[in-house]
Amino acid sequence: MTLNGFWEYIDGSAEAGKGFTCFSLPHLLWLAVLAAGIFFFSFAYKRSNEKGRDNLRKGMALFLILFEFGKQCVVGLTGAPAAVHLPLHICSFAEFAILIDAFWPNNRLFKPVLCYAFLPAASMALLFPTVTAYPPISFYAIHQFVLHAAIIAYIIARYAGGDMRMNYAGVWISLGMILAIALPVYFIDKAFDRNYMFLLRHSNNPALKFIWNLSGGGGGFAYILGLALLVLLMFHFVFGLFTLIQKLRDRQKAAK
Repeated sequence: MTLNGFWEYIDGSAEAGKGFTCFSLPHLLWLAVLAAGIFFFSFAYKRSNEKGRDNLRKGMALFLILFEFGKQCVVGLTGAPAAVHLPLHICSFAEFAILIDAFWPNNRLFKPVLCYAFLPAASMALLFPTVTAYPPISFYAIHQFVLHAAIIAYIIARYAGGDMRMNYAGVWISLGMILAIALPVYFIDKAFDRNYMFLLRHSNNPALKFIWNLSGGGGGFAYILGLALLVLLMFHFVFGLFTLIQKLRDRQKAAK
């Protein structure tokens, strides 16, 4: 791969299969490296004092925003289609939520949506990346992997450090925030025939394709309703998982 090829934009629909596949060796190696990075960041955060935690929070938040700006610069300088890379995807909003959370760490509004919405969304992006048309070592592949791993690392570090305690009200707070984000994005999708947040088409995502087929295969309101129900189901699953973890934590503390 040449240096120019490293920065090259590839239309995934036209070049499918020329990069790597999900859970192939390159993908598994990426996941292993990123898992190690997430672990070490969370470990460092948990062991740090409040000043150290503040620096780690703000450092990660600023990294995410600058990383996004860097991608937009690459898009502009290489002639890639800007509309495809606008920060209107679900994990793009996670970057800004993390920025607010890092500078307002005692907030009660953004903590639930970080855990219930952005953590599973970023995890799915790592497990089923949309950059499989690219070589595993290329700018757009690196950007997607590192971006989503950094989002996960921030949220897990905050939770492991005891900064977050989830409750059931957070499920509905998160749903309200996601709907508030999705509504204007939907109108942008309709006006410019885009598919930010996958609101118009499933884009061959297995879970979204199932909802698409189940809702009649024609998109529209039925598909949007199916997405909302899927999101609500996912939020309840994550709430159950965090509740189980918290009960195990409380039991360990009581046994000491």
